Amino acid sequence: MFPFDIRKVAKNYRQVLIIAAGLIVLFLLRGIIQETVSRLIFLYFFILLAYRIDAKIPLAAGLLFLPGAAVIAMIGNMVYAYNLAIFAVYFLIGGVVLKFIEHLKERRTGGGAVENDLLPLRERPRIIAIASGKGGVGKTTIAANLGAALAELGNKVTIIDMDLAMPNLEIITGLKNTPVGLIDVLEGKLELERVVYTGPMGTQVIPPGVMLDGYSIENVQKIKELLLDFPLKSDFVILDMPPGRESVDVLHSGIEALLVVNPNKPALLDALNLKVLLEKRGVKVLGAVINRAQRGDEEWIDNTERILETHVVAVIPESRIVNEALHNEECFVASA
Repeated sequence: MFPFDIRKVAKNYRQVLIIAAGLIVLFLLRGIIQETVSRLIFLYFFILLAYRIDAKIPLAAGLLFLPGAAVIAMIGNMVYAYNLAIFAVYFLIGGVVLKFIEHLKERRTGGGAVENDLLPLRERPRIIAIASGKGGVGKTTIAANLGAALAELGNKVTIIDMDLAMPNLEIITGLKNTPVGLIDVLEGKLELERVVYTGPMGTQVIPPGVMLDGYSIENVQKIKELLLDFPLKSDFVILDMPPGRESVDVLHSGIEALLVVNPNKPALLDALNLKVLLEKRGVKVLGAVINRAQRGDEEWIDNTERILETHVVAVIPESRIVNEALHNEECFVASA
């Protein structure tokens, strides 16, 4: 078993493939040009390694350089093939050393692999899905303000709009005309870092972009892989989920969920159906949030806990402040 997923290397480290192909072409060059370009490429990988501090980069480079050296040797340029093979050995040694360091760090932090032994051993963010069985209950408001509140406490927070059909997170976080989004990452056009926008309290906001095919089988798999090995440095990742069961398949057992309900029976029954689906996926339900409660709705706390068989972690009353913040396209946490 390789210590990394070669499919993810090919997807996330395209620069390795490009430079490796360039090295194979370099055998056509001669003399000082060949030697200079080779050293520049070698320097490029070490700079990249120092910037990312990721064992996958040198391991991938080494495994790609070795067959490149073999191809060049068959063509007849033995000197350049030998030098390329030496480079490959250096990278493989460096990758193994870094992998060992990652393993020691993982043991020290007491972390463990999540569901997939191909995942890199590193500290992972806490991913919380804000979900409901029906639309219009206030998921986006809670997701955006929860993220802003966590960021205000000093946490690094990423909020992702998972509603591919009717996204609203951009509006409440004050973003306008975002040119790129999650769809550009799924299509392989951009890395995730390139589709991040700064939201309230310094949160990192990722809009979905225009996804005509929505939660297709291909998109579901790609999003699931992204959440399994989330690349952005974050303490919390808040998922603003679409209503219903549409997107449940992207979630995995390392994810937690908050159920958002309104104080009425249809909302509770829809949430109950969703809770069953989430638990089948291994998602831990943290509890329920009763949103837009009115005076006299106290009885719904007991009803919610009884029907959903989970704790009510918060009751959010109908509020003029929240409505004004929505009208002003901002989080009430940031405007208070």
